[in-house]
Amino acid sequence: MSQQILDQALELGKLIAESEEFSAVQEKEAAMLKDPAAQELLKEYQQLQQQYQQKQMRGEQITPEEIKAFEEKEVKMLENQFINEFHKAQNKFQNLLNTVNETINKAMLEKRGHQHGASCSTSG
Repeated sequence: MSQQILDQALELGKLIAESEEFSAVQEKEAAMLKDPAAQELLKEYQQLQQQYQQKQMRGEQITPEEIKAFEEKEVKMLENQFINEFHKAQNKFQNLLNTVNETINKAMLEKRGHQHGASCSTSG
């Protein structure tokens, strides 16, 4: 039975890879990576992020000014058309994955509910 599950998961992965959402992410990422301004903004953002993570790992607090600078860099980054479009495409793709996961969970809960319902009705 496990192999059947893995086969179905592989098939699901292929279907997801063929989805509009996945194609859009790839297309928008390629466009973003070709834009020099987007590249510079991403580089600056990642450098700030890395600095703050290292600071936290050393046990140091991030100041309100640093948080503000980081948030401002994030806003500036999302003002870039290519980054913004990639971000939107990523969100749509993540929503698709979340919906798939919720659907799988729903199926398992329904199965579980039927099993518990059957055992509860015979014991009561």
